[in-house]
Order: sequence, then C-alpha cells, then structure tokens
Amino acid sequence: MSVSLSGNQLQDKVTQICNDLYAKGQKVSVRIVLSMLPDVSSTSTVHKYYKAWKDELEANQKSLLEKMGFSEEFTRVFMSEITRHATEAERRYREIAEDAKEQSLLAIDDLERAEDRLYKQTALLEQREKQIKEVEAELAQADKSQQAITQELRQQIENLTEQLNESTASNERLRTELAKNELLLESNKELVVSTKTQNSELNDQIKQLNGEVVELSKTITRLESAQESKQELIEELKASKLSVQEQNQQLDRDLRDTQQERSTLQASLSDAKASLSTNTQRLEQAQSEVVELKTNVKQYLETIRHYEGLLSKASNEAG
Repeated sequence: MSVSLSGNQLQDKVTQICNDLYAKGQKVSVRIVLSMLPDVSSTSTVHKYYKAWKDELEANQKSLLEKMGFSEEFTRVFMSEITRHATEAERRYREIAEDAKEQSLLAIDDLERAEDRLYKQTALLEQREKQIKEVEAELAQADKSQQAITQELRQQIENLTEQLNESTASNERLRTELAKNELLLESNKELVVSTKTQNSELNDQIKQLNGEVVELSKTITRLESAQESKQELIEELKASKLSVQEQNQQLDRDLRDTQQERSTLQASLSDAKASLSTNTQRLEQAQSEVVELKTNVKQYLETIRHYEGLLSKASNEAG
C-alpha cells in the first residue's frame, strides 16, 4: 500500500466519494471507491473507511425511521437529497478554495519571474557599466599616449627641419666658398690644386648632404603618415566612446522600464492577495451556508416531530 494521506484525510476522501455516488443514485462499493483512489492499493484499507461511512448512513436512516416513522424508501430519498445538498455545498467550498490557491500560486510565479528578470537586467547593467568604465579608462590612456606620441613626433619634425635648414645653410656656404676659390684660382695658380681638391671634397659633401636631405624628407613623410594613422585612431576612439555613451543611456532606459515592470508586478501581487482574501470570505460564507443547511434540516425534523405529536394526540382524542 502506498498512501500519502493521513487517516483523517483518507476518511474524508472516502466519505466524499461515497457521498457523491450516493447523491447521484449510483452504486457504492469498496471496489468502486478503490478505483477512484490511485494512491491506495489495499482493499482492506478502503473497506475500513467505507464501513465507517456506511455505518453512519445507516444510523442516520435508522434514526429517521424510528423517530419519524417514515417509510424506508422515503427515508432513503430524503437522506440522498440531504447528502446531495451537503455534497454540493462542499464541492463549491472546495472549488473556491482551489481557485484561490491557484490564483495565489500564479501571482507568486509571476513575481518570481519578474524578480529573476530584474536580477538578470541588473547583472547585465553592472556588466555594461564595468565595460564602459574599462573602455573609458582605455580611451583616456590612449588619449594620453596619443598626446605623448604626437608631442614626440612634432619634436622630431622640428629637429629634422632644423637639421635640414642647417644642411641647406651649410650647402650655401660651401657654394660661396667654391665661388671664392674659383676666383682665387684665376688670380693665384698656386692654389689651383688645393682649390680643386677642396672643390672635389665640397662636391662630395654636397652630395652627402643632399642624400641626407632626401632621407630626412622620407622620414618626414613617414612621420606625417604615422601622424595621420594616429589621428584616425583618435577619431575611432572618439566614435567608440560615443557608442558606449549611447549604450549606457539605453541601459538606463532599460533599468527604468524594469523598475516600472517590477512595480506593476508588485501591484498585481497585492491584487492577488486581495482576491485571495475575498475568496477566503466566500469560503467562510459557503461554510456558513452548510451550517445553515444543517440547522434547517434539524428544524425540519423538529417540525415533523411536532406534527407527529399533534397527529398522535388527535388520534388518541378521537379514540
């Protein structure tokens, strides 16, 4: 036997099934009741509670027969009708209780899902804020590095420009000296050999300086190209910063929406609790109706006894 109910609960369940069958005029037996209890496999267990229900029914019928003198058929119909009313009232009570319980569970599930969404949104927002801070830190570091690189490049360009100017000035001085030497060559043949030698050296120096100028020009070109690349990187970082700021604004809007949704769900939970309170009152009212029905039955029995007494008295007086 596998029973998950206590003895009192199982007795209530068996009594309910028997009352339903009896009120509908259907056959009531141990096997029928057992077939309607999937958690119970023992016939002897069901028989004990079935016998308790049957003994109570027979006792009530016997009491009506002895006290009122009704026929057995009338007593059976009368008891069936009373059982039907009581069963119907109990069924309404059970439906109200189950409906209230279901609404409460639905409200609790909705609140749990809302809290879970809020938790996930909060975690996502924290992660986004962390990413934004990291990107902003990287951007600040990149700006700082870019400023240092730009300053260094500008200094290098200034140094190279200064060297180029110096080389150009030196070249002009050499050309001037060459011209002077050529003039001296005409007036002083003894200086011809020395002048030619100096001229050749000066030409070599000019060629070397020209080569240096070419290399410096190439270096300036490379530096300018690098400067353009760095400028493009700065623009990309600024665009990335703007995108991050837009994402942050969207996250702020999502957070406000989530908080508003949470407030709505809390209001729904309050409504559900209010509905549960209303259903509890309806349940208490249904129980009061059952008590009132029992009171009315008792009054009917007393009225019947009263009329029986009158009839008995009238019969004795007539005799």
